[in-house]
Amino acid sequence: MDENLSDFGWFFRLEEDGIYPTISVIEGADRERVMQILAGEDAEWEGMSVKEAVDKVARDVDVIGLGEDSGLVFTIEAISSTLAVPGVLREISQNGRCVSAAFSSEGVCSFHYAVRGELIAYEFDAGYPVWPLTAGDDRWDATWSESTTDFDESEIVQGVHLLSLIGQVMGIAPQASWFKRQLWTIKIPSSVRFEGSPAWNIP
Repeated sequence: MDENLSDFGWFFRLEEDGIYPTISVIEGADRERVMQILAGEDAEWEGMSVKEAVDKVARDVDVIGLGEDSGLVFTIEAISSTLAVPGVLREISQNGRCVSAAFSSEGVCSFHYAVRGELIAYEFDAGYPVWPLTAGDDRWDATWSESTTDFDESEIVQGVHLLSLIGQVMGIAPQASWFKRQLWTIKIPSSVRFEGSPAWNIP
């Protein structure tokens, strides 16, 4: 995949709309299954864009949009970070893989990768390069991180290299169109509910 910074110019405009997203790409689970994991058997959804979802977020409510691209499911949280919780990543990746990156208003970016229920990489305040939790884990390809060397220090601080890294890992990088389209959007209890629970165990 040949990525360059110009591909991600849209990312810098998200802040204008109050969007500090957590973005994930999922392989091995369809949209209905992901929705079920996140919101339960009787999950209800409505169509809305990420910008529209910002106004639905509350102190105790996370709002997650789901979409599909190139045969994979992606999720976007306008502000929250449910898909950064290790236990959630483990569950969603049971039959495949899940990668996510979270971007905060404080400028702290994190990167997460799980394969078949196991956490492979998890870096809070992720810079360059991103390493697996266990050195030499053959489920992590070192060339994925090496592909992001074209980003300068300021771009890495802003986390743009993580968008490219998602593309290297999953074969498809986040797109501006994901933020414009109507997504299957669900409301779930805030990820704060996981604090202090085994869901935060790493690995």
